[in-house]
Amino acid sequence: MMNMLKKLRLIICLSAMSLLAYDSSGQCYPDRHSTNWYDGWISCEAFPNPNPQHGISHWIMYDFGQVYALKNSKIWNSNDPNHLNRGMKDVIIDVSDDGADWTSAGRYTFAQANGKNTYQGFDGPDFTGTSARYLLITAVDNWGGACYGLSEIRFEAEDVATSIAESNALEDRCFSVETYPNPFSVKSRIIIQSQCDKEINYRITDVLGRSIESGIIGGVSGYHTIHLNGSMLVPGNYIVAIRQGNQFAQQHILRIE
Repeated sequence: MMNMLKKLRLIICLSAMSLLAYDSSGQCYPDRHSTNWYDGWISCEAFPNPNPQHGISHWIMYDFGQVYALKNSKIWNSNDPNHLNRGMKDVIIDVSDDGADWTSAGRYTFAQANGKNTYQGFDGPDFTGTSARYLLITAVDNWGGACYGLSEIRFEAEDVATSIAESNALEDRCFSVETYPNPFSVKSRIIIQSQCDKEINYRITDVLGRSIESGIIGGVSGYHTIHLNGSMLVPGNYIVAIRQGNQFAQQHILRIE
């Protein structure tokens, strides 16, 4: 089945988990987006970019789980009527098969949202079949706000066979990361198994991009454990971002009562 082309629609809801489906939507009305600030992604603190060329920046990266041929896209910018200036404006989009080697897909300008619950977004880039497992959007600037936001993005894509070379590239990553337990109530551990002698940058944020904890682990290969004490955290989703050298990984962790 890996060598069969399967046409599908790939929909990313930034306020929820990624969804693969033939006919699905992140909203009750397929082409509308709510005005709630939490129905989207927000970054209020810059962080080292998965693509080292972009340095410390505001960015969002999608991991589709396997390589797809990307085609048309549709974008809904940050639609909170009180913070429309958070919406991304000029952005750089990069794609990658392995999360380490990035190829530029172009620079684009995202139109500002109107803050209405009938907001229907705008047509995004046509990637014309570009193959990628990872897609990275880096904000050059926004519409004037202190934070950077985006509501939703939808891709049309085709399932493609993953080559042996691509599979080997994924296996040759410098590190792997596991969170346990997840979900957790009070304490959890972030376990990093590194095979490279390069320093590790890590950051834990809430869904608004506010930093909960961050740090640097010295460049020594082996097992490294970050102990997360969630006793002071409100229940909800948190994001663990790990970078070592030019490789990057991101996981979601859920704190429950």
